[in-house]
Formats: sequence, structure tokens, C-alpha cells
Amino acid sequence: MNKLCPDEIFDLLGQVQSHATHAFSGLGLIFYSSLADLPIVALGDQALFPQTLPVADRRTLASLLAEISTFTSPWHDGFHLIDASSFALTHISQFLSPPVEFLRQSNSQGLPLGARHMAAMAGSRIASVSYTALLSNKGAPAVFQQGRALGGEVQA
Repeated sequence: MNKLCPDEIFDLLGQVQSHATHAFSGLGLIFYSSLADLPIVALGDQALFPQTLPVADRRTLASLLAEISTFTSPWHDGFHLIDASSFALTHISQFLSPPVEFLRQSNSQGLPLGARHMAAMAGSRIASVSYTALLSNKGAPAVFQQGRALGGEVQA
């Protein structure tokens, strides 16, 4: 399997954006290599999610992410987890709690950031996280690696 690159993530975000409706609430993704050290907690009972996971087909993945990232979906909040080696959605609606020292390292000196933006920047510093990604409800994509934005600006 080829190593995951940011272009693939930006492509996925673009596909999600093309499926998004006016009710799109925004999207947070974590591309991980291991679940062992991820400080996550499910925001709901994963067994109640109507789609069978994992979802590896990229068209299905983009459509599903757009569908659940609406204000009317109970699954829209938190981060959705994608295995970095298989590019498969494995978990949905996860609360991410990066270590406080990672949050301090990611703190902006400019205008305040939203909680999801801050968590994505800080969470990308976790050893088992390859990338984190955001797509705002205004359609602005961002991908983070080791605490740095690789492109796009997100309006938090």
C-alpha cells in the first residue's frame, strides 16, 4: 500500500464538499496508524450507527461523510477516524482530547480558534496520527501534520 499523502486527503475533502448540502455542519477527520495511544471517546454507541464499518470505497466514504456531517444527523459531531494504511473509515463521532501540552504548543497568537480546529492541530502531534483534517461548514479545507497546517484556512 502506498503511503498516505496530503493530496489524497484534500481530494477526499473536495469530494465531501461536492456532496454537501446547505445543512452541512463541518467535518473533522483523524488519519491514524494505531488506536493504542489515541485519547478518544465515542460520543455515542457505535453499534447504533446504521452503516457497517469499515467503509473503504472512496466514493461511498465521501458520500457517507457528507451525509452524516449535517446538523440533522446525530453523528455529525466530533472526529471520524480513518485508518491511514487502508484509507477506511473505522469509527465515527469521536471526542478527541489531545494532551494539554500539545494544545499549548498549537495555541495561536492571533484570533481565537474553534475547539475542533484546536483539537485537530494539537491532535496531529500525537505519534499514531498521520494527519488530521477539517472541512468547515463554509467549505474551507485544512490538513494538519505534526501541529502545522499544510493548506487551506478554516473558519472556526
